[in-house]
Amino acid sequence: MQLIAADIEASTGGRLDILVATHEHWDHLAGFSFAKEVFERLHIGEVWVAWTEDMQNPLARQLRENRQQALTALVAATQRMQAANDPRAVELQEVLAFHGEMGAAAMASTAEQMQFVQTLGPVRYCWPGQPPRALPNSPAVQTYVLGPPQDELLLKRSNPRKGQVYEQARPQAFADQEASLRSGGFYAAALSDNMATDAPFNQQFVLPLGSLADSHKQIEHAHFFRDHYGFKGVSEGGPAWRRIDQDWLGAAEHLALDLDSDTNNTSLVLAFELPGGKVLLFPGDAQAGNWLSWADVRWQDGGKSVSGLDLLRRVAVYKVGHHGSHNATLSVQGLELMEREDLVALVPVDEEQARRKRWAMPFGPLYERLQSKTKGRLLRADTGIPARPEGVSASQWQPFLDQVREDTSAERLWVELHITA
Repeated sequence: MQLIAADIEASTGGRLDILVATHEHWDHLAGFSFAKEVFERLHIGEVWVAWTEDMQNPLARQLRENRQQALTALVAATQRMQAANDPRAVELQEVLAFHGEMGAAAMASTAEQMQFVQTLGPVRYCWPGQPPRALPNSPAVQTYVLGPPQDELLLKRSNPRKGQVYEQARPQAFADQEASLRSGGFYAAALSDNMATDAPFNQQFVLPLGSLADSHKQIEHAHFFRDHYGFKGVSEGGPAWRRIDQDWLGAAEHLALDLDSDTNNTSLVLAFELPGGKVLLFPGDAQAGNWLSWADVRWQDGGKSVSGLDLLRRVAVYKVGHHGSHNATLSVQGLELMEREDLVALVPVDEEQARRKRWAMPFGPLYERLQSKTKGRLLRADTGIPARPEGVSASQWQPFLDQVREDTSAERLWVELHITA
């Protein structure tokens, strides 16, 4: 991160017209902590963030409170899993790390990182349908804000439905089950010292574990539970797998993934329109509800009406959402609307690192469709400039090669795409 920040400083002469922070996830904000000194030195004209960061907005304030409640409960649940040697705690820690919680020792949380970003220059809160904004040193380039939507239902709609992406969505029954877990009972139980807060039985039927473990307590049938309920521990041959008192914490896994997706869905989505009509689309990690909202966004620009779908049809450069994951690029209502023959896609992904974390990025069916739509003009952060695909002639491929170059130093920090109007 320090090398990248230093390269940005050198390439820009220490000046950035606009700094955009899309949403509060570790992989989108951690660089501001790792290279804080560099960013503090830069002269930044404006900082752009989504309206969800504006605490004067009642819905933004409510979203932040809900998010903090969920994080606090999930951290508590993870700690309980760790205390019980529950292996699920490891996966929960990985998800919570994206919010700067548990596993990011001595580093600022994502909320603190976002606050730091907003000290680097005048802040502009962006919401869909805002009047288009010209870039400071390129007045002919218009910037449109597509998302995140200001509709709470769409913000919470992270999981796509069947036919909306290049993979079948999870069954609706499973989604309904996840929704039911948001009721608040889990949060109360996770934060409570009383493990029976969310128990299915009346308190009079509960046998306290501490009492059962204490051989000095004379409780009827206590010896049965001591012998068969796992008090000896796995190392002593005790059948710990029989215990169900921690099973309610399994809801934490679904809630953590929900929180992760909901945060992605608050991504600031920008479309840059060049004078000749080409559009460059940067959706951050936007998921289903964010994408679906663009059809209803409209602008009046110089006497003409422009819609979100108009912009999608003219996309010449697509920064692929969420590192090429299965659920962050819609099909019929997204990629299939991109009609230009010269479409180029950019995938910010490190596949080796993703596989190590058991993430399918880039997702196979989506990647194949991107290859087809772009005729091989697919730039990846981890592989650089691609080879000419079969079926594409050298003369057809050359204009693309003329647009790209990559860092040939040992660090291999960047791949560059040059776009003309």
